[in-house]
Amino acid sequence: MNKVRQLQRSLYRKAKQDKEVKFYSLYDKLWREDVLWEAWRHVKANRGAPGVDGASIEAIVSSGQEGEMISRLGEQLRTKTYRFDPVRRVDIPKPKGGSRPLGIATVEDRVVQTAMKLVLEPIFEADFHDCSYGYRPKRDAKRASIAIREDLYRRAWGVVEIDFQSYFTTIPHDKLIKLIRQRVVDGSMLCLIKQSLTVGVAYQGRIEPTRIGVPQGSPISPLYSNIYLNLLDQVWHERGYPEKLGATLHRYADDAILVCRRDARQALEAFEAIARRMDLVVHPDKTRITKLTEGFDFLGFQFVKRRSPTSGKYSIYLFPSKASQRNLRRRIKYFTKRRAPISPDAFVSRVNQTVRGWANYYRHTNASEAFRSMQRFINTRFRRYLTYRSKGRGFGWKRYPNKSLYARGIIYIGSRYIRYEKAPVHAL
Repeated sequence: MNKVRQLQRSLYRKAKQDKEVKFYSLYDKLWREDVLWEAWRHVKANRGAPGVDGASIEAIVSSGQEGEMISRLGEQLRTKTYRFDPVRRVDIPKPKGGSRPLGIATVEDRVVQTAMKLVLEPIFEADFHDCSYGYRPKRDAKRASIAIREDLYRRAWGVVEIDFQSYFTTIPHDKLIKLIRQRVVDGSMLCLIKQSLTVGVAYQGRIEPTRIGVPQGSPISPLYSNIYLNLLDQVWHERGYPEKLGATLHRYADDAILVCRRDARQALEAFEAIARRMDLVVHPDKTRITKLTEGFDFLGFQFVKRRSPTSGKYSIYLFPSKASQRNLRRRIKYFTKRRAPISPDAFVSRVNQTVRGWANYYRHTNASEAFRSMQRFINTRFRRYLTYRSKGRGFGWKRYPNKSLYARGIIYIGSRYIRYEKAPVHAL
């Protein structure tokens, strides 16, 4: 583990110190035993379903084949005989209708792709712009929301909400490889990268070739996505658009917004022009200009400008989005029906585990009202479950007051979860 971190730090420092340096020797890092074991640790932690070969993580662990698998992968990579299998396509329903294709690679392919990510990510991380937050070390949606809130205070009047049309499935391979070649010139590594991009997709009994796009769901796809969209980030800032157009770019993977201080339409036209040069399409129906006083959602947060009830001055408020609250209620309802065949302890454990992550995600926002509403919902679900289980009648308000629910261990998402954080917005 420490050796892998040392390797990553060394690659990052070298790339950061010289923007023109190219890496000629990377492939030999892939089949290092410590790198493959670290990749396997990541794959196990992320879990995931089997690929086209039907081999699961649980089966590999229970049969004691972990060491054998790592040795086999190391030998195949060393002799350059490793070949990726097609990914198994699964259609995941979208909340607003339609479906998103998800590619599930085999466990061994996920290990190799994670090893590739461990070696390649530090190099390109040195080039990524500060306006990007998605799938990057030490950067996440929370930091993005804090930076956006600080940016909105800088005399912004509105935002452009940008949605790419089928981004992951439209990334052109030739342009992506050209960007990767700016840093990586190791021929063996480039061959493996090309192979990971062109693996077929197993769907409805046939193998469909992949000529464009990256498979959603593979460990290295988010890195490919960031490498490609980093070009957009860099062009936006090199042309001085934050100053010339008064529009600051914030991006999380393929979700992006422009915080506007001047003409939003001009900023959107400039953004679309860059996207067209990159063979990307900005969705005409889902991309829109929104005033701050109307509010907008981004990464599960609702941003809105309104008067403070105490000072009377306009302030930027940050709330858990309505959609996020609905989704959490839906998840809780799924396993907390009155007739749920689980014990009260299991009920409490599942609810607490689900809600704790959600509450911690939003604890830096103005979430008091949302937390109180969610607490009432949780208490009501638990109370009705206990009443039905004890063959009681009604809603059980008298028999199971709130203090008795908390005594049984049900989570309380009170003020102790709310911690306001501040971070400087990225420089223009």
